[in-house]
Amino acid sequence: MNMNPTSKPLLLLGSLLLLAASTLPLQATTACVPREWDALLAFKRGITSDPLGLLTSWKEDDHDCCRWRGVTCSNLTGHVLRLHLNGGYDLDRFELVGLVGEISPQLLHLDHIEHLDLSINSLEGPSGQIPKFLGSMNSLRYLNLSSIPFTGTVPPQLGNLSNLRYLDLSDMEGGVHLTDISWLPRLGSLKFLNLTYIDLSAASDWPYVMNMIPSLRVLSLSFCRLQRANQSLTHFNLTKLEKLDLSMNYFDHPYASCWFWNLTILKFLDLSQNRLYDQLPIALGDMTSLRVLRISNNDLGSMAPNLLRNLCNLEVLDLDESLSGGNMTELFGSLPQCSSSKLSELKMSYNNINGSLPAGLFRQFPNLVTLDMSINLITGPLPVEIGMLDSLTYLNLRGNNLEGVITEEHFVSLKSLKYIDLSDNQLLKIVVDPGWLAPFTLEEARFASCQMGPRFPSLAPVVS
Repeated sequence: MNMNPTSKPLLLLGSLLLLAASTLPLQATTACVPREWDALLAFKRGITSDPLGLLTSWKEDDHDCCRWRGVTCSNLTGHVLRLHLNGGYDLDRFELVGLVGEISPQLLHLDHIEHLDLSINSLEGPSGQIPKFLGSMNSLRYLNLSSIPFTGTVPPQLGNLSNLRYLDLSDMEGGVHLTDISWLPRLGSLKFLNLTYIDLSAASDWPYVMNMIPSLRVLSLSFCRLQRANQSLTHFNLTKLEKLDLSMNYFDHPYASCWFWNLTILKFLDLSQNRLYDQLPIALGDMTSLRVLRISNNDLGSMAPNLLRNLCNLEVLDLDESLSGGNMTELFGSLPQCSSSKLSELKMSYNNINGSLPAGLFRQFPNLVTLDMSINLITGPLPVEIGMLDSLTYLNLRGNNLEGVITEEHFVSLKSLKYIDLSDNQLLKIVVDPGWLAPFTLEEARFASCQMGPRFPSLAPVVS
């Protein structure tokens, strides 16, 4: 067949358009899979109270459940992929505000669901237990049941969720315990695990079990009543772990005997309130990826010289109530000594630190947002260099023996300052011109026992 030369490009264009159309994702031919629509309505029938109106849009006369609040469907198949119905907190009454009722087993009909977030709700139901049937939702990659007041034990059936990447069972303050944790390594793809407030006191093998989940990046075991962290691991599989929170447990043994000091990729380490004691190990100085280090409310004694000087990525250092004393100049030498410091939060209160504040402290850490060195034995003047900390929001130096005169120069660039407490420094005198215009707007100021006056500009509500 002879073709007009001009028809060839048109034919080619038509072929390309057909090819493009064939590769476009098809929209769901049905608004919602009927079986899954039924399952969601069954879940709603199990809810006795909905103060936030999370399920207001879930109506029986609307068969497009993909448009309902908290529901996300596949554009290709119409199957429900995500159910996100987290509640909230009433900060005035210190209580949960969310759905009240139970989790319907009809959710098992959501065969393709990958994301289930029912956190911060009262969905414990009559049994009060975490439903075992959740372990049969095999497509789940994300499961968040945090802040639901369950009781009893965590069902080992959750170990069947082999696709799970994220598991949050934290803050179940109804009293949940976990004795046998041998099922956890079956979650071979798990990256995030938060068991905060789960009672793990009977799980003495917890480091060995966690070490069998090499995919872990975040591990939070705060308030878990763990008895010790000095187990001996011959081989470390947690080579991807970036965050480790072991705060508020009962270790009561030397820092150096802890098993995790070789995890040099860690970016976050919280060991607060664990009754750990003695010197921090030299290995801490090799954890150069650390951004957050919290070791408050332990018994460190003293800080080894130069221990932290190479931790140039450190953004938060919390040493509150951890030292038994020390000289300010020597401690300054132990802190990160980097050409470009990232430190934004430095907390060293209640440590019996003596000596004067070195001017270099503020030059070395120009990005400080929070500085708390309250309740120590610090003497001498407050260096005027503090006035250059233009990101400083919180300053607490109360309960020391500071002396000398503070003037406008100490505040010259503190444009971000919101809170200041210089109280209980009886030899400290604050003298600024009554007409001085501060570069900041304070929310709270405390100057009790300081010498002030004779007149002082109005900076904020002053609390004595």
